[in-house]
Amino acid sequence: MSLDRTSGFDMLVQISEAEINDQLETLFLAGGVVSPSLSVPFMGGGASGTANLNFGIPIADLDRPSPRMGLRLPFLNSELVLTAPLPLTIAPLGGTIDIEQPIVMLASGGAQTAALDFATTSPDVHVTFDAASAAALAPLLAAAGMNLAQASNFMAGVVRDQLQTSIRQINLTPAIPVTDGEDPIVVADISVGTVNDTSAADQDCLSFGVRMGGGSAGNIGGITTSMIPAGQQSLVMMSNGWLLGRIMRPRVASSLGQPLSAFDLPMHLNRNVPAPGGHGTLTNLDAVVEGNRIKITGRAVDSGTGWDAECKFTFFITLGISGGSITVTASTPQTDTDVDLAWWVWLVSLGLGALFGGITGAIIAAVVLAVVQAVAEGIVSGLVSGGISGSIGSIPSIPLGPIGGGLSLTNVVLDDLELRSSIVRSVSVPIKSQGAHVASGPFAIDLDTGVVSATASSKSDLVWGADRVLRTHASSGLTITGASYAALTPVQVARMPLYGTQIASGQIPVSFPQNFPFMPLHAVVFGVRTSEGRFAKVRAWIDIFTQALNLEWVTFDTPVASLELVQRWSVIARGEQTSYITDNCEYCVSGPVSRCGVFEAQTRLVPFPAKYAWCVCGHRVEEGQGELDTANGPLAYRVSGSRLYLETDMGESVDCEVCVSVIDARGTERHACVRAKQDGIDRQCKTCVPGRKHVAIDTLALDPKVAAWRPLLVAMAPEDSEEENIR
Repeated sequence: MSLDRTSGFDMLVQISEAEINDQLETLFLAGGVVSPSLSVPFMGGGASGTANLNFGIPIADLDRPSPRMGLRLPFLNSELVLTAPLPLTIAPLGGTIDIEQPIVMLASGGAQTAALDFATTSPDVHVTFDAASAAALAPLLAAAGMNLAQASNFMAGVVRDQLQTSIRQINLTPAIPVTDGEDPIVVADISVGTVNDTSAADQDCLSFGVRMGGGSAGNIGGITTSMIPAGQQSLVMMSNGWLLGRIMRPRVASSLGQPLSAFDLPMHLNRNVPAPGGHGTLTNLDAVVEGNRIKITGRAVDSGTGWDAECKFTFFITLGISGGSITVTASTPQTDTDVDLAWWVWLVSLGLGALFGGITGAIIAAVVLAVVQAVAEGIVSGLVSGGISGSIGSIPSIPLGPIGGGLSLTNVVLDDLELRSSIVRSVSVPIKSQGAHVASGPFAIDLDTGVVSATASSKSDLVWGADRVLRTHASSGLTITGASYAALTPVQVARMPLYGTQIASGQIPVSFPQNFPFMPLHAVVFGVRTSEGRFAKVRAWIDIFTQALNLEWVTFDTPVASLELVQRWSVIARGEQTSYITDNCEYCVSGPVSRCGVFEAQTRLVPFPAKYAWCVCGHRVEEGQGELDTANGPLAYRVSGSRLYLETDMGESVDCEVCVSVIDARGTERHACVRAKQDGIDRQCKTCVPGRKHVAIDTLALDPKVAAWRPLLVAMAPEDSEEENIR
């Protein structure tokens, strides 16, 4: 049996850095991990304002001491809006935010999650501006009394604060159920570490040491190398000692009808026991891992009137893959049978050795069957189907990365048991639109919706013209790829530059129709960033018979730029207030007020710099301040970039529509509108709370001139109410 490569753990799981990054990228494109856009107000060091950041795909970096991990968040098309020490907007900005943090296992509710925990430990954060941004920032920051280093440190502090207070943690695995019992196929505890491979291969990886129920903890610090085979994403390794001693041993003992104490660790029979099948005695049985097989050796004896038989045997158990499932097969036993016959038996019959050999053979066959069934039950049925592989079992109970949903097995290596496999993802980028279109004449298509029109509109992404050139439209872009259409993923499309604007007719292959018998389809395959910012894969070809353009596409529903208009109102001045009590016992105060409304255009993933245009009550308003005549009276306004401030006169109402449009750096325009409705009279009421109150009452003589009773308290209009009436 080989040396323990799992460093004392029952199971070792390693996930390559490349696989972690592929999972992070898929999750980011599906709208997870971190928000693709962040607006962060800041104040400190004499500066205040807002950082509007648009993030690119996060990148994990394991070139750190274990268990530390680096996470790089590139930002691009971003802006810094200063309000102090002087009003200043700086855009576009790009660069990187580098975060370094230890990976920890967080326990909650009977489960453990590998995570970067910012809430408990302050992360190391560094902000670096790219060369173009640094050149643009330097003179502008100097005018504001700052330098580039101060701006970087200030932004790093803002990001650190957001990580600790808002984001709090980034999960690198789903929650994994753990139960610290005695069941050897139930996960009891998980340790995490990293491997920084300094060789030319640079095979950095995450390592998870798994302790199963009833086992002892290993040493995650002892895992210093990646054992993931070249070209593989991950490695799941089970220790030989655990496999033989805690998975096979109890099942072999049970199949032989013996207590567990009949076998020493890892699997050695320590006493004579009846052989299975009801014949003879099993005196020896041992299992070890040898090469890529489990080697079983044993000795069985049997006897009868006039004879004694002894058989030493050896056979091997091999694990393999068939149809995505693990198979267990046993080799033909190698036997050495010795039969001792009394002298009179020889005289009675010669050739009975074959008969006695058959008896011991039945014993060996029963032993082989018992051991193979124990292995199959322990590994295939109990272990794999119950806890590991998505293709042959259920949800995994081992860490497989942020969106690892299971294993699709490709190979099994026994020493230690390695399940070589690809990871099945539990999350994929959803599809927004897909379809196909065939046309002989010009057309335009909106890949976000799949709408095809005869002429291009503001939402069109691709236009096929009369000159038989396929062009992008508006802010969309494309890149031709050599990848096959079926295999092209949204992750691969997202990595393309997507700056191309056309595909000439000579670049579009002429092909036989799709599924034409015995003829392959030839097409140009390309990735597209749509005008709304989604990623799409497209292929195009020209029908050899009709000369019509065939277009096929899939548009992925990745996060896109958006605009939302929000408002909040407050009372800034009050006129004379009147108090009164209503018939249903409400105490009310009302009076004219002057209100201030703040409207904010909140953008998400909009490439900066952006230009804002405001419309208030049907009037276009420009940057700065002024006053409008509305149906309800004068309305003062002030426009400052993405914010609009409105102020009403005392007692004046407002009821109209406020709209904003934003044109981003790519030339894409977006609109949003809200209704601004506020009354010029503010009325606030509180319900009277009934209760016992001891009030002294003086009895007065009734004036005889009073002809009728009337209520002491009556409802009055606000304008007729006086403070004295309700005392």
